[in-house]
Amino acid sequence: MKSIKVALLLFILVFGLTATSSGHPAFLKEVKKLGIDAKDCTYCHESAKGGKGWNRRGLWLKDQKKERKAPNVDVKWLKEYTE
Repeated sequence: MKSIKVALLLFILVFGLTATSSGHPAFLKEVKKLGIDAKDCTYCHESAKGGKGWNRRGLWLKDQKKERKAPNVDVKWLKEYTE
């Protein structure tokens, strides 16, 4: 039983660390579920690989996070974005 708890704790730690640093590719799936035709990470980023460097849409999302005092960006906000 103890080894299961240790394994579960390690899984949570590893998942938690990777989710905060590289969880954003999941955003693309969420955006597509909203019916938005996003081909790759350049929908919000300057690079197709994502990471630092955001286009206008990405900067808008970052601003929305601040304005809403949200802990994380919510891609559902993109429904409100206008070019």
